[in-house]
Amino acid sequence: MPDLTLCTDNAAMIASAGYYHYMAGKRDFLTLNAKPNLKLDESGEY
Repeated sequence: MPDLTLCTDNAAMIASAGYYHYMAGKRDFLTLNAKPNLKLDESGEY
C-alpha cells in the first residue's frame, strides 16, 4: 500500500489539464464516453 502522502486527490491536476486544453481550444461533446480500460498509449491523441 502506498504511503498516505501519496494518496491525495488528483482533482487539481485534472482541473489544470482541463484548463490548458480549454485554453488551447480543445472541446468535447457531452456525448463523450469514458473508457476505463484505455491504456495510456492507446488514446491516439498524444
